[in-house]
Amino acid sequence: MSLTPDDGNAVRRRRWGLDRCALLRGLPPTLLEHIARHSTELNLEEGDALFFKNDPSDFLAFVVHGRIYKLLYGPDGQELIVDTIESGETVDETPLLDTHSHTFTAVAYSATRVLLLSRRHFPSLTCDPGVIERAHVSLCLRLRHAVESLETMCLHRLESRLARYLLSLMHTQSRPREGDFEVALPPTQSILAAMVNASRPKLNAQLQTWHRSGLVSRKRNILRINDIDQFRCKAYLGRDAERPDQRARSTAARRSA
Repeated sequence: MSLTPDDGNAVRRRRWGLDRCALLRGLPPTLLEHIARHSTELNLEEGDALFFKNDPSDFLAFVVHGRIYKLLYGPDGQELIVDTIESGETVDETPLLDTHSHTFTAVAYSATRVLLLSRRHFPSLTCDPGVIERAHVSLCLRLRHAVESLETMCLHRLESRLARYLLSLMHTQSRPREGDFEVALPPTQSILAAMVNASRPKLNAQLQTWHRSGLVSRKRNILRINDIDQFRCKAYLGRDAERPDQRARSTAARRSA
């Protein structure tokens, strides 16, 4: 079937979005063209759900623009954000590997555009070993992240959880000048609270404590860390700001000396 000019423009626009996706980058042009022809566009507004936990995992979703949060809900309606999906990422790679239902709810927290590829078009992807390898690598990274988050949420107090999260956020953002330690906070305190499994009042109280001590200062949604060494001590329980994996290596080195 031939494409109309409008159809051709839509395919080219989708192809541009797919070229930015880490899961698909560098694949044969014919495969990318096939995916672009059979994918559909979906525009989400802030707060719109892409899918809910336990929905059938019958499509892949590629984030072209915007941001999606993976959410879990408690019995009383409390939210926990377990991961953030940015532009150029796949919301969930597991549909390529099994047919189980989704294990989380995916919600847009800004205007977001995604490309959806239904399961009936998966064979073009699953026949490519490179795609499956990338899917496994991505899922392994997410698993490690989930284990680290579980450790932090279950074993550390709020001050440590919040400091660790802000340090990880800072490392993913560009700093304006050498020696500046600034981090752009999420747009609302509700989102930040859901990131660290805390109530808004407790989160705000912790931020105020840091601010009164001079450890941090804030201008709108930019948080400046004024003493990065002390802040790292807060994150890692004051043990010379040394991470547990680093302590394990240093202990092993001492024993072998």
